[in-house]
Amino acid sequence: MKKSALQKHEIYNKLSELDEEELGSIAEYIDSLRQKKHVEEKKIIKLEGILKGHHIDLGDLKKLKKETWNHVDKESVGG
Repeated sequence: MKKSALQKHEIYNKLSELDEEELGSIAEYIDSLRQKKHVEEKKIIKLEGILKGHHIDLGDLKKLKKETWNHVDKESVGG
C-alpha cells in the first residue's frame, strides 16, 4: 500500500473519533490549506506574466547564482 494511502487511512480513523465541532474545525483547516496552495500557484502565473516578452540570459542567471551562493561555499570550507 502506498504511503499516502496509509496516511489517509490513519487520518480517517482519527477523524471518526471527533465530534461535529472538531470535524468543522478540521474542514476549515483543510480549506485554508487548499486556499494557500491556490494563492501560491497564482503567484507563479503572475511571475510568468511579468517576464513575458523579456529575454532572459541563462548564463547571467547562473553567474548571479554562483556569486550569490559563493559565501556559503567559503563558510563551508572554513574560509
